[in-house]
Amino acid sequence: MNNYLTEHLRHFYNPSCEQYQNLKIYSNKSGWNDFFIGQNIVYSHRTTSYIPPFFPEKLHTHTYYEICIFLSGKITYVVSSNEVFPVRGGILCIPPGISHTARLIEKSEYDRMVFYFDTKAFEFLGPGSLPAFLCKTDADYLTVSSEFRGRYYYLLEQLNYVAANPDGDTALQCFSLILQLLLLIEQHAQSGRECFSKLPSKVLQIKNYIDLNFQTLTSTAEIADHFFYSREYISRIFKQYFNTNLSEYIMAKKIEAAKQALNDGQSVTQAFSASGYRSMSAFINAFRTVTSMQPSAYRKQFSSGQTKKLPHH
Repeated sequence: MNNYLTEHLRHFYNPSCEQYQNLKIYSNKSGWNDFFIGQNIVYSHRTTSYIPPFFPEKLHTHTYYEICIFLSGKITYVVSSNEVFPVRGGILCIPPGISHTARLIEKSEYDRMVFYFDTKAFEFLGPGSLPAFLCKTDADYLTVSSEFRGRYYYLLEQLNYVAANPDGDTALQCFSLILQLLLLIEQHAQSGRECFSKLPSKVLQIKNYIDLNFQTLTSTAEIADHFFYSREYISRIFKQYFNTNLSEYIMAKKIEAAKQALNDGQSVTQAFSASGYRSMSAFINAFRTVTSMQPSAYRKQFSSGQTKKLPHH
């Protein structure tokens, strides 16, 4: 989770943190706390009021697992080729590399509990210890069986209470509650396929075309010409579902490919080639725009496994 912490220190966190034994608490500028439980789990309870023109989330991917438990709000989730219409207590499970975003339907208070974790969090249990419901190649949406929802909500409430009253034992208590929660989901939740709806075919066609051809694409006009749509129309329907415009998404795909190359130990020149940019200066500028880092700094900090010593108070 070092990537997550470093990125958020640059963009989203207030500069200091509270620290207890094996627990760090960072205050997000959007109004919630992120609880770093050890080195491989992040938990937060996020309640935020949004209106559609200013909804900040955009289509994105992670290098780690995400579990989002929906509590309330006029939102849907766009995941891969589907739109999910969540119910209270519904559990969205997103493996690494799967594109997703929340989509705000109308002004509302969006309340959810979010967990990010690396598989290293479970390595002490030995091979095959990751819960089976997370060992999937695509996202899934789960609902807990009615007879176990009381226990399910009790664990969520306990986790909130323990995190809100930190002391030297909080990290261990939170970890224990998260393990109990994962076990309950593993044993007593089922796929909520009735909450899924396929995205419109033309929207998927546009996204798939970009995903396959991002290295050679340079403008929105090329995509519009390919589908015989106007640039205005194709931009509008893409942003309607993915909360991002076409040029931002193309840039994100190019930089995602470059980051993957750097994470695999390749050189900056090889990452430049993977991105599809035609000039090194354009590549460096785009990389800095997306990550706030030079490609060489990213390679040094992440690919080598070296991270800067982070401040704590």
